[in-house]
Amino acid sequence: MDTKLGDIAPQSPIGRCCSCCCSVFVFVMIILFGPASVGQVDRLHYGLAKDTISGRVDLDHVLQPGRYYVGFWSQMILFPSHLFTIEFSNEKPEEGVDHLSVLQTRDQDGKSIFLDISVQVRLSQKGVGELYKEMLDQYKSVFTAELRDDLAKAANNFKISDAWNKYPEITSLLTDACKRALATRHAECWALQLWGIRLESKYEAALIKTQVTKQAKRTEDQRKRHLIVRANTSVILANYKKNKTIIEANGTAEKFMIEKAANADAEANLIKAQANATALIKSIVRVNGKPPMTDEQVVEYMKRIMILNKTDTNFLIHAGRESLSAINAQAYRGISESGLR
Repeated sequence: MDTKLGDIAPQSPIGRCCSCCCSVFVFVMIILFGPASVGQVDRLHYGLAKDTISGRVDLDHVLQPGRYYVGFWSQMILFPSHLFTIEFSNEKPEEGVDHLSVLQTRDQDGKSIFLDISVQVRLSQKGVGELYKEMLDQYKSVFTAELRDDLAKAANNFKISDAWNKYPEITSLLTDACKRALATRHAECWALQLWGIRLESKYEAALIKTQVTKQAKRTEDQRKRHLIVRANTSVILANYKKNKTIIEANGTAEKFMIEKAANADAEANLIKAQANATALIKSIVRVNGKPPMTDEQVVEYMKRIMILNKTDTNFLIHAGRESLSAINAQAYRGISESGLR
């Protein structure tokens, strides 16, 4: 059996009016309450859904950033998923930092000290439900109270004078106390900075004087070490310079000896060659079948041979026993050629 809209629609004018009003009412309710039924978890946050009618909070489901259909009767309780800073200091911090007064405590010697400390905290996603169950939305107040107590107790375990000599150890000690304080509170102590230390004026002046004296002593020790190293370096440099001078002097002497030896050898070889040439001339050259030439004749013979070879020379300077005299080279060559024939 086919059923049409007209079969179920009211037929009377009053019924049609009521049906139209109901349709409009439902449409308006969908428009009004549809978007209100969607809850949003902002970025860098976790969320818990809370029923505003019964007040019940869903602690088992921690929501990530996004949009969720939870009904118009529910709302989102947000918790930061990013790092947030808690600072103990009398200075005004930047915007977004949870600021508390300076941490006042006592050191191992009982001196009153004031510490400027910044702590970066991050919530555990798995522990957000338990965090809300135990502390509602007042978890930051609980964190600061726990941190102040544990950090103040940790400061009792070191001397304030060690802050200059053992700063990394002291920072590590305070960081461990921070981690212990937040470990049971479903949060993580991500980092801690100890950036300010003050004492009462009389203790601080004495401590500064002591540290300045120690620093001056260390500076003087380093200066002495510098002078010793500089003196040793000067000795080494002087030895190098002395060795360089000795090496250069030995090299110069060897060079002089080598040059003189070479010149002497050259002169000896030249004299030997000249002697050999003279002996060869005396043994070979005969003038008209006469006996071998005397030494004076050999010298005169060699001089005339030299002049004959100087074909491009017009004048010669003759160095005799008494004085110098100019000689016509061309005429002398002619005389020598006729004489040699």
